[in-house]
Amino acid sequence: MFGRTLIALLGVASLQAWTVVVRRWRGGRPILETAPRLSSPHLMVALPAAAVYVALLAVMQTQAVFTQPNVSPTQDVRDVQEVCLDGAFVTVIALIFLSGMQRTPPRDYGFTLQNLDRQLAEGGQAFLASVGAVFLLLLATFWLRTDENMHPFLKLLLNEPTAETFGWIVLAAVILAPIKEELLFRVILQDGLSRRIGTAPAIGVVAVLFCSVHGFPDSLALLPLALILGYLYHQRQSAIAVMTTHALFNLTNLTLLLLEGPE
Repeated sequence: MFGRTLIALLGVASLQAWTVVVRRWRGGRPILETAPRLSSPHLMVALPAAAVYVALLAVMQTQAVFTQPNVSPTQDVRDVQEVCLDGAFVTVIALIFLSGMQRTPPRDYGFTLQNLDRQLAEGGQAFLASVGAVFLLLLATFWLRTDENMHPFLKLLLNEPTAETFGWIVLAAVILAPIKEELLFRVILQDGLSRRIGTAPAIGVVAVLFCSVHGFPDSLALLPLALILGYLYHQRQSAIAVMTTHALFNLTNLTLLLLEGPE
């Protein structure tokens, strides 16, 4: 009951967010103002490393679809702890590449506390816009979703609903995953590709890659989120904004699972 109420509230909020988007578009105004382009002097050093890492993830997920299309791996808390370590490690390496061993200030690659309230608000607005579209695609693809192909983290939380399990999953999915994935996909891959192939193709390519590493059938419903994240980062050049959107989205998934439980 509480889960359905939350879904209804989010649906209304998402509709309001899209009303604002359409009103701006029809009025000839940009949905988001364009921020100055970041200099990111070490971006092209980080780009190949991120591309290789993401390509490996995409290949592994694609292979899993064909080898075990309807079964998600069984995990325990130790597996989630390993995911946290991987997320922290990849984040540190990405920051080292982007900063050129800390020779470049964070603001040059998307991190600044200036206008933090605006960055958080834009991240929240993007989340509201994305959640309605994702819910619609989830409904359209519900027949592909089973208990067996549920995300391993969600399955673990249902099987072991303890404070320890919840804490580690929140750390992995709500904190570390948005930081790591937005660094890789938006700050490095999208920004790097956009300088070579153009903005729209870069947003599209990175959105497809982002979806592909999240496994089937989740990848189908995540496309609106990926495209909105890409647009948000291109327009605002704010790593904090896209990380906020991503974190709110993952937190909402966990919250709905806890409210509804297994069906």
